[in-house]
Amino acid sequence: MKIILLLILIESWIYAINFEENGVKEGNSRLSIGIYGEKHYTKDKTNLEIKFNGIFGNFITQNSEIIFKFRDKTDLEYHTYQLDSGYSHYFLKQPTFTPYIGIELGISGNTRINTDKVIDEEGFYLGVHKFFSENIALTPEIGVEFTKFNRVMETYLDIYLTYFFN
Repeated sequence: MKIILLLILIESWIYAINFEENGVKEGNSRLSIGIYGEKHYTKDKTNLEIKFNGIFGNFITQNSEIIFKFRDKTDLEYHTYQLDSGYSHYFLKQPTFTPYIGIELGISGNTRINTDKVIDEEGFYLGVHKFFSENIALTPEIGVEFTKFNRVMETYLDIYLTYFFN
C-alpha cells in the first residue's frame, strides 16, 4: 500500500511539473459527462441505480462557478429527468488536484402517461477535479438531495470525465 501511495505522489508531482495551472480559471467553461449511482429513500425504491448525466459550468471568478446539470433517470417503467442549476466554490487549488463544494436547486419530473408530477429539489455536493492535463480531469462528486429542505430524497456518487475550455 505504501508503494502505491508513493507512486501516486510521484505521478502527481510529474504532472505538476508539466503544467503550472489547470482549467479552473475565470472565463473558462467546462463540460462534464459521466455516470452516477443513486440510492433512493422513498418507500417503493430502495435499490441502487446507475445512470448517465452531464454538466455545463462557467467560471465567473478564479474560485467560483455557475453550473447547469442534466440527469436522465430513465428506467423500465417511464422516463424521468432532472434539471439543476448551482454554484460551486473551489478551494485549496493545486495544478493537478482541485476540490470544490457547492449547492444546487432544481426540478425533476417524468413523462409517464397521465402524470405531470414535478418535484422541487435542493442539494449539496463535494467534488474534486484530478487533472491529467491542463484541460482534462477525472471528477468524482458526492452529494445529497432534499425535497423542501427537510426530507432526504437521494444520495449520489457521480464520476465525470471533464473537459475545460475557453
